[in-house]
Amino acid sequence: MSRTTVSFVLNNTPGKNISEPTRQKVLLTASRLGYTPNEDARRLAMVRHNSIGLYICHSQYVYTDAFIVRTVEGMSQAVNRHRARLVIHPLTLNESSYLKLARQDEVDGIILINAHDEDPALAELESAGFPAVAMDYLPDSGVDQVYVDSKRAAAELVQYLVDLGHRRIAMITHASVVYSASKMRLAGYRRALDAAGIDYESSLVRYGDFSEHSGYAAMQSLLALDWPPTAVFAGNDVVAYGAMSAIRDAGLAIPGDMSIVGFDDDYLSRYLNPPLTTVALPAAGMGSAAASLLISRLDGEVADFPTRIVLPAHISVRGSCLRREQ
Repeated sequence: MSRTTVSFVLNNTPGKNISEPTRQKVLLTASRLGYTPNEDARRLAMVRHNSIGLYICHSQYVYTDAFIVRTVEGMSQAVNRHRARLVIHPLTLNESSYLKLARQDEVDGIILINAHDEDPALAELESAGFPAVAMDYLPDSGVDQVYVDSKRAAAELVQYLVDLGHRRIAMITHASVVYSASKMRLAGYRRALDAAGIDYESSLVRYGDFSEHSGYAAMQSLLALDWPPTAVFAGNDVVAYGAMSAIRDAGLAIPGDMSIVGFDDDYLSRYLNPPLTTVALPAAGMGSAAASLLISRLDGEVADFPTRIVLPAHISVRGSCLRREQ
């Protein structure tokens, strides 16, 4: 049965034409499953505040992350068109119940950035049927999703380095692989190596934490290897900035001694010396699509089953990479 039908029966919604056999099937199944309605979700659903929440799971760098800023710009357009309020709430990875925060913030639905499949708060949202859109690829989740194919984009970016003649390619993730985007970009890196017949070496992989500092420290570690890489894929542009600084501080040239690529296409990336080759994400478009989808869901304009919107990404080739002579 549809989610709507089940909701009408469990909430005893008046004026709905639900047959008695259907009603009894729903009630019997609920009883067998030991189901009890989530009162937080029920209260939230009964009152419209004309507000949506943006919950971001990496609070330390929210206000300096260009991807987040551009995403909010895109959301603001959709939110303003509907005269709604956007509540921005930075979180740690598993800080609290999204339902509890939604009640505190008095929002009708939420948009999540940097969610992950194993997050119990995400499963709670799905179980309660509370309107939510994740801006990540979450294959095992039933919430609405807006994302880019990070695995494919990362594979194409690493393939670009392979085509330039690089065979010893390192990766610095932009975050723990608990985060979906980080996991997918690492998977894309491995896919490209495998396609090129290059063995994956865990010694060439380092893990960042969204910060320039983590990129700097990771690059120092890679340069200290007995056989350093000739090219580096940074999981986002911020991590790449730190890595580029470490390369220069080691007395090496970019791209003469080391090629480097990033991911996100932040504002500054095209103005660096040299400009950074990176994957350009449609951050504003993702924000606009996520907000529009959530508002449509709240207005009952979207089908019952979860909606997934995949937006395109492309490589912006600039000056941070050089062909390596064999």
